Amino acid sequence: MRYFIYISYFGKAYSGWQIQKNGPSVQQVVEKALGKLLSTTIAISGSSRTDKGVHALQQVAHFDHIPPIDLADLTYRLNRVLPSDISITAIRPVVSDAHARFDACYRRYAYTIVTQKDPFYREQSVWLRRMPPLDLLNQLAALFCLQSDFEFFSKKTDGIKTFVCNVEEVFWLHMDHKIIFQIKANRFLRGMVCTIVATILKVATGKMDIATLKELIRQKPRVRPTLALMPPDGLTLVEVGYPEKLFIQTNES
Repeated sequence: MRYFIYISYFGKAYSGWQIQKNGPSVQQVVEKALGKLLSTTIAISGSSRTDKGVHALQQVAHFDHIPPIDLADLTYRLNRVLPSDISITAIRPVVSDAHARFDACYRRYAYTIVTQKDPFYREQSVWLRRMPPLDLLNQLAALFCLQSDFEFFSKKTDGIKTFVCNVEEVFWLHMDHKIIFQIKANRFLRGMVCTIVATILKVATGKMDIATLKELIRQKPRVRPTLALMPPDGLTLVEVGYPEKLFIQTNES
């Protein structure tokens, strides 16, 4: 039977979601814990490949296991054995061909910037002394809803078959001393959110003119630009959405 497992993690200690040769990954740690508790080798496949240092409120992966599972008990036992920076929030049975990556309708990411030093957000945000006006940030963000090809906002271009991403929402909001960038799309390219945030801030602070940004969005720059990346600390995978028809309803659902 196939299951979707919902995972929350603080990404600072990991080389990313996906198993890497150069350091521990969230996928590796969760697979090991599942295998230990289910007494078999378990492979999981995630919805998104978060990079080194990126966090997740809701990462989703799928795995297969034949015998029936007490899902509430397995969730509890996983949280007992997993390190404190990884948490399992739910495990749900799904139809046999459901795929955590390919069946996702959308992903939502957030990038958090603090405008004053905050010890409680020191490793999940970026501190900037001054922020441009919120209305200006949102005017610039709105331009990306007109965008479909994000090649110039991708950290990696080799081997990518398509750079088309359908952006549904993109905006900034102000909460206390935090400025949060949110973007929702069907898919994301590597480094895409950190590059978009850095580019918006560059234009908003006068280090790039808006005409250049519009050329990038239209994919018509005279010269391919070298765009900056924001640090991974402020980036969080917030939510992954799926069609309800994938889920098998149980007494635990």
